[in-house]
Amino acid sequence: MNVIKKDKTGSVLIKDKDIEVWIDVWKEDDEYLTDWNKYIFFTNCEKDMAIKKYQENTDNYEEASSVAIEYYINN
Repeated sequence: MNVIKKDKTGSVLIKDKDIEVWIDVWKEDDEYLTDWNKYIFFTNCEKDMAIKKYQENTDNYEEASSVAIEYYINN
């Protein structure tokens, strides 16, 4: 899993194998928080369904959050 880029809003684009997903990062008080950027999925779109399945895996969320927060802080 690696970071492709960060946009001006603080969202970080993560690539993991053949999946690319955005994760939002922000600082609230002294804590960095994250959430998946994509939350609308079209059931007739294979790519959307692959992203949905990926985002439902808590291990993916934990790793993506960690990578995104580190990138967000250092860039």
